[in-house]
Amino acid sequence: MANLLSDLVYVDLDDVKDTSEIIVDGTPSDAVLTKLVTNAQYIIDEYIIAYWEPFSETQDFIFPIENEDSESEIPTDIKLATIRIVEYLYLKGTENEASLKGKEVNQEKNLGRSVVYSENTGWYNKSVETIQIPKKALNVLDKYRQTFIWQKI
Repeated sequence: MANLLSDLVYVDLDDVKDTSEIIVDGTPSDAVLTKLVTNAQYIIDEYIIAYWEPFSETQDFIFPIENEDSESEIPTDIKLATIRIVEYLYLKGTENEASLKGKEVNQEKNLGRSVVYSENTGWYNKSVETIQIPKKALNVLDKYRQTFIWQKI
């Protein structure tokens, strides 16, 4: 059986090693780094949902997209966001953060402030969708994210 976490599309291992100050040759191994890059690609796609016209109808990821010259293109900021997420996953590990993904938020705390969502208001149903995305990457990905406005009638 093939490793399903080995499809490098957004960046290759050399891009990560050359750009990152955290990921250096030999740490982590190429096999682990490949899994981290593939996981980062899935995290980005899960957050963005959809974007522009895909380069190929059969591609598994949102990027590459087709540019004005009908060529394959992966935006540079998507590549950088991928590397930032790889660094985050490497430094933090994915065990604890992955267990929080999809859980409901019913209370938030920030320094001296605290917000508790009531089950009666409907606001308590917030999902933790950005748990594996560092702030630097999140700011970039927000430009590409599809925002849907929900309306209750």
